[in-house]
Amino acid sequence: SGPKGVINDWRRFKQLETEQRQEQRREMERLIKKLSMTCRSRLDEEADKQKQKELQEKINGKVAW
Repeated sequence: SGPKGVINDWRRFKQLETEQRQEQRREMERLIKKLSMTCRSRLDEEADKQKQKELQEKINGKVAW
């Protein structure tokens, strides 16, 4: 392992270091998205409740004998 080998080892080390930083950044972004608060309006919640109610009625209608 002469000078060229040492230089190649250094380049590989820096490449791995960069890849690790990028992976850490991606993981941090995933975590931020997971933990971020979402803001929903009252109208959104009411629409979801209505959809759930309709779905439940469909399920009850199909399941009921």
